[in-house]
Amino acid sequence: MKKILIVDDNESNRMLLHVLLEEYGRTNGVSFTISEAVNGVEACSLANSDSFDLIFMDVMMPVMDGIEATKRIRRNDPKVMIIAVSAIDDGSLQKEILTNGAEDYLAKPVDVNIFNARLENYFALIDSRSGVHKRFNPSPANLFTQETFSRKLLFYIRNDDELAEFWEYYLLDQGGGSEVLSATVRTCYAIGSVGIKLGINIQVIVEDSDNYLYMTMVGLGGIKPNILKLLLLKNSDVTDYKLTQEKLSVQIPRPSKLSKNEIVETKSEPVFVAAAYVAPQEVLPEATILNVYDYMDEDDLEELREYVGKLNSLMLVVGGEIDPHEVEEIVYDLQYISRIATGYTDSYQIGQALASMGNSISTHIPIFMEKSHNIAPMCAAFGRDLNSWIRLIFVEGASCVNYMDDTIIANAQMIESILSMDEHVASGEENLDDIFDF
Repeated sequence: MKKILIVDDNESNRMLLHVLLEEYGRTNGVSFTISEAVNGVEACSLANSDSFDLIFMDVMMPVMDGIEATKRIRRNDPKVMIIAVSAIDDGSLQKEILTNGAEDYLAKPVDVNIFNARLENYFALIDSRSGVHKRFNPSPANLFTQETFSRKLLFYIRNDDELAEFWEYYLLDQGGGSEVLSATVRTCYAIGSVGIKLGINIQVIVEDSDNYLYMTMVGLGGIKPNILKLLLLKNSDVTDYKLTQEKLSVQIPRPSKLSKNEIVETKSEPVFVAAAYVAPQEVLPEATILNVYDYMDEDDLEELREYVGKLNSLMLVVGGEIDPHEVEEIVYDLQYISRIATGYTDSYQIGQALASMGNSISTHIPIFMEKSHNIAPMCAAFGRDLNSWIRLIFVEGASCVNYMDDTIIANAQMIESILSMDEHVASGEENLDDIFDF
């Protein structure tokens, strides 16, 4: 018997859901008990004293709203299914409660047909969760193991937009994850770019287990093995991989910050929106020592902050209506930051990478503007990484003085490679192995 909690400060709303649930139970032969709460505080109290399978959570309530209540309940019970219910058509509010632990969002007034269709999905997921936590996939995509969770993420890499979405999902939406994950995504991006130029439809399948994330690229038969191996060798952080004629699998230690999305496949239009559950932020081991570095002259550091701020603002414009003058400003800022960074041994490599990136953009301004939509996620990540470099190295502290070097250099070189790809491909397929130097 399933246990359901309805949370709403309006008695009529609670009564409506109660009636709909009872009618569904009679029609489908499902039995459950229903409890009620009038605000978030009562909901948290009931959830602490009892174990519910399904909670319908109003968003706007007195005493404690549904967002805070969802956050607290989710912290104590990661398996309970929480469904937000609200009459407020606010995209930011919807996103906030979903990112804090709700798994779906129902609009008031509740449509009976939609409610019944979704309820069927909710109960199916609840039944799955109440059984064995791990369901092994009989035919995993990766080349390492049979023991993966049943959930998968599938990315189609058929054009530049889909490739950009893959990049953005892992390096922006999911907060970057680990260094190995970031390096793997960049390598997959490079391979995907080559595949698009050659007219090959590639898929990226992501599976995970208790300890590892497995990122597998399928459909690589049209890319020469020497090119694939070269792209892999050029990123030293991608070491744990297996490669066949058609497939590449990378085994990545599970990053603590990586969100896990359960994908439910249906033949009809999906009626259930799965939301991300964000794992708690990793706590640094006590043995980790963070140092703040002061190798840079105070005036240079102040100028560095100023120009990185300007550059970051311009990088956020990429993908929108950017004009040649703004691209020239990006080039100028990159060169100015480069002059400061190359004046110090500890930031010399970053300075060189920025100088090279600036020269490449200057040479390919029309291409930069043409491809601005596709490289926008990379440019945003690049600006964010430069800000993080200043904050961690000079203010908050980092484990070593070159902590951000690889990330910034790899991102800069990736943008360069995208700008110069057309001319390399035009010179022949054999030269493809020269275009991704990271």
